[in-house]
Amino acid sequence: MQLTYPKAPSNGVQTLRPALQAALQTQGFGVNRQFAAAAPAKISLSEAYRGYSLSLDDLSNGKGLKEAKVGDWHYMVFADGVTIADAQLADVRGHVEFASLNHGTLAAATVDALKLAEQSPQLHGKSVELRVLFISALHVVAIWLHAAGEDVLIPIEPTPKELAVTQLYSEAALLAQLKPAADQARQRFDSDTSGLLGS
Repeated sequence: MQLTYPKAPSNGVQTLRPALQAALQTQGFGVNRQFAAAAPAKISLSEAYRGYSLSLDDLSNGKGLKEAKVGDWHYMVFADGVTIADAQLADVRGHVEFASLNHGTLAAATVDALKLAEQSPQLHGKSVELRVLFISALHVVAIWLHAAGEDVLIPIEPTPKELAVTQLYSEAALLAQLKPAADQARQRFDSDTSGLLGS
């Protein structure tokens, strides 16, 4: 399997560098000791890839990946070859700005999903673009391997295990599995009169 990447913002790495250096100097991340202990000289970044999102309405209305909205740029942050964070840049009025640094499981889960994909005979010898799909209303995150005529999705943490286990899915299989939960959530939103849901 060969990973490809979209054309990244030309100043993406330069935009991220000061934010990463500031975060390393803070040393306030008890959640991620690897990040707090990382030496700036040992930090490296993956190629940039895009985040995409589908809403509850999209799922309930049977929309698929073609309708997914393009979101932030993502970079995996490595220290000594180990993934320690996911850094994000947002497109703001024609240029990129630092958006966030995720110290949770996203980066490590991405690497694990790619290892799983590497071992799959289904993807052997294929060229796929790395993407990440978010369905926030259901807490679903999936690595999206996009190829001409084929899309493979691998749900990763924090996706609830009762919605999808970490394995390779076709677009149709994963979206069909998520649709009942999406419809249920949609009904809850529609029947809510308090105005508090979704806020």
